[in-house]
Amino acid sequence: MLSTITKDREFLRTFFLIALPVTGQNLLNFAVSMADTIMVGQLGEVQLSAVQQANQLGFLMTLSILGLGGGANVMIAQYWGKGDRESIHKVLTITYRLLAAIVVLFATLAVGFPYQVMRVLGVEAIAADGAAFLRIVGLGYVFMGFSIGTLVVLRAVASVKVAVMVSSITLVISVTGNWILIFGNLGAPALGLRGAAITTLLARVVEFIIVMIYVIKFEKKLRFPLRKIFIRKVDFLRNFWGNASPVFINEVLWGAGAVTLSIIIGQMGTHFIAANSVNMVLSNLVSVAVFGSANASAVIIGNTVGAGKYDLARQRSNALLMISVCMGVGAMCLVLLLKGPLLSLFVGSLSAEAIVYANQIMTISAFIMLMQAFTFVSIIGVLRGGGDGKFAAIADISTMWGVALPLGFLAGHVWGLSVPLVYAFLKLDELLKVIVCLPRLLSGRWVRDVTI
Repeated sequence: MLSTITKDREFLRTFFLIALPVTGQNLLNFAVSMADTIMVGQLGEVQLSAVQQANQLGFLMTLSILGLGGGANVMIAQYWGKGDRESIHKVLTITYRLLAAIVVLFATLAVGFPYQVMRVLGVEAIAADGAAFLRIVGLGYVFMGFSIGTLVVLRAVASVKVAVMVSSITLVISVTGNWILIFGNLGAPALGLRGAAITTLLARVVEFIIVMIYVIKFEKKLRFPLRKIFIRKVDFLRNFWGNASPVFINEVLWGAGAVTLSIIIGQMGTHFIAANSVNMVLSNLVSVAVFGSANASAVIIGNTVGAGKYDLARQRSNALLMISVCMGVGAMCLVLLLKGPLLSLFVGSLSAEAIVYANQIMTISAFIMLMQAFTFVSIIGVLRGGGDGKFAAIADISTMWGVALPLGFLAGHVWGLSVPLVYAFLKLDELLKVIVCLPRLLSGRWVRDVTI
């Protein structure tokens, strides 16, 4: 298998061309998230918990956009393999129209009904702080949505460098803005959570401007004229929705499941919420390369299937799965190695209970990462890229909603089990997805040309 990988130079070139920049982008996004968590964490456990829960709405919007973009990317990658740019333009027209509906919906919820959203997402003690944060951040949802959506579809044709540039600028704005506005440095007023929200809004506006300039002036592969968004009739909707809907529904339901997980955790108190916030920082760090590999896998498999090279697609999928296992082992070791140093940053700002919980659930997360690396590359990369989005969606959603979330709720709110056991039940779907997906991957029945 190793010799097959090293001889396939096109495979290696495409893999690293996409995986490395996406990993870099995710690493920068992690740096932004970590800086936000540390700075807001200095304000106290309640404030950190409020921001963590308030961000769940933006997280759900992001996943909806990634689902829409991911569904579009399955078609774009395969059409790109065929050299059919006109069909790609039709896909993009529909994608942007649906994207507009998504961002307007979430922005309306965030700005118009922030307190009601927080009552659903968190305990009463953090609702007021979370609502004040959400109302400001929600103003940037429209900018954020179009930026993310555009960067996602550019991955299908390996245009990923602009995402790294955008994330780099966001990091500078976030760290600098938070330092000034949260704590009142350089003569500015100390605005606390409002300062963090204003900084986030500013970053989203700047991101949008950069992405739009790139698309209009510098993007050379897709060459999509934005005026096509306003074409009255597009004779492609049924084909688009038939192929893109499984991925979109998959991401939306997965995102709703992740928010439900947050609600289950939130109803067990601020100690658990704060602990999970710290855990998410480390999880996001060690999974950046995995996520980059998953995106590269989707493009590689999609292009190969689109070019009609089905046997080669199966060979490449085996290579990608082997890579994912190696990355999973590395991610597990990193979590175990880094959890101690990370926790030391929060000693004094978080309660002793939150520190203990964070240490326990990070230990569990280490073993989850081993499985998650495989499932990310399998579902996001191979199955979706190969056109088998329906099976991927069923495997992803049934294990979460049918097993992990019900057991997690029972463990925490009926059986009264300890925090680490509740968390383990809530993440049980990762193990189940490995068991469900492996036979499908080995069978090779996932190859499907969605452009026919």
